[in-house]
Amino acid sequence: MLDVENRRLIMDRLGGAVDDLVADLYSDTAGGVSVVQEAEITSRLCQRLEDRLDNSQAGEYVFRVIAQSLPDRGPNSMEKLFGADLFLSISLDGADGFDKGIFIQAKYDRNINRIELKDACRRMEAIAERQGVYVWVYEPDGVKVLSSHQVDQMKQNSLTGIQPRTMTGFTGRILDCYAGSRAWGIPSTGNRRKLVAERLLEVRASNLLDIKLKKDRG
Repeated sequence: MLDVENRRLIMDRLGGAVDDLVADLYSDTAGGVSVVQEAEITSRLCQRLEDRLDNSQAGEYVFRVIAQSLPDRGPNSMEKLFGADLFLSISLDGADGFDKGIFIQAKYDRNINRIELKDACRRMEAIAERQGVYVWVYEPDGVKVLSSHQVDQMKQNSLTGIQPRTMTGFTGRILDCYAGSRAWGIPSTGNRRKLVAERLLEVRASNLLDIKLKKDRG
């Protein structure tokens, strides 16, 4: 398992960056319509995370970040078929390393519909085990993360009665090997950008965010 100090630094760096950027992108409504739609938040979030985190350091690890979007938003898009707005790929270098993939549905806190979320999770679970399926809820101060199990437990179109994780806590779950599908991870060897492009075409998600945590050899 990753040592405590590096784990904490990576959690704070990634979780804090996502929350800060979502808080910046979160919009009000005009005429009952969100000024910035959820899909646009997700796309902008991925690009800004690449700009902000790529080549930055957390403890003994350096972030390598690649953001890509799939232009096809037609009837055969991944979101329509499987419910995923974002495919998150995370690889950790070293003896404690792993390669994982996570399918994510993203919603504004004001747009939560439990029936729709349950259906999206069911469709994502058709291709990935439960630990690889999550929901991100965009709030004014960042992201709350729901597992597919928590989505199953929802009784209302809100987070009432549910205890979601923070983005920082979710990052910890990934590092501790409780969250993420190893079957969908992108291998750490080879041309990373080429592998990312191939995986994006394979999953056909609207957006793919690839994060490789490379150990700094000094």
